[in-house]
Amino acid sequence: MENMKLKCIQNIIYGIIVFVFSVGFVSAQDPEHKPPNEKSVFRLSERDIILPITSIEWGSPDRWSITSRYIRELDERKEKRTWHNNLSVSISPGISGGRIGFGYLGLFDPQSMSDFGVFFEARAVLLRTWGNPLSTSPNRTFWGGELRVALSFLLNLGVGYYKQLSNSDGLKDSFYGFHIGVGI
Repeated sequence: MENMKLKCIQNIIYGIIVFVFSVGFVSAQDPEHKPPNEKSVFRLSERDIILPITSIEWGSPDRWSITSRYIRELDERKEKRTWHNNLSVSISPGISGGRIGFGYLGLFDPQSMSDFGVFFEARAVLLRTWGNPLSTSPNRTFWGGELRVALSFLLNLGVGYYKQLSNSDGLKDSFYGFHIGVGI
């Protein structure tokens, strides 16, 4: 039964990855910038955005994962600016675990360098493991924090610290995780 659940989760993740490549990556979040593929962004309002797929990552503990985001732009000013402040809610399902995060998302987007930008995110995370995770055991729930950065909205790196909330055998565990991927 556990094997069937794992296969089902893997098939869902693989299907989502195929979907990602069919709609393309989102390269900007500022309303003045138009993403290369408008189908990849859902605007709820002028300041509320849903990005269905923003990155594909490999890391610990969830191995391969994808990330989707809801972004609330905090800045009300509409003039050109180089630093954007946002709140972010992210969901990152993976092959061996999944994460839900809430935090601050900063975007440095200099007007003079249209092909360059830096994305920074600090978020609180709830993590659940399953299957065959790296750095810990399956079927455990953790909470923690992550810091992420993406350069030129393409390559992203993230580190996190996770402390266990629950486990069937009662043992407590904590560990550091990492992620590297493409997207923001």
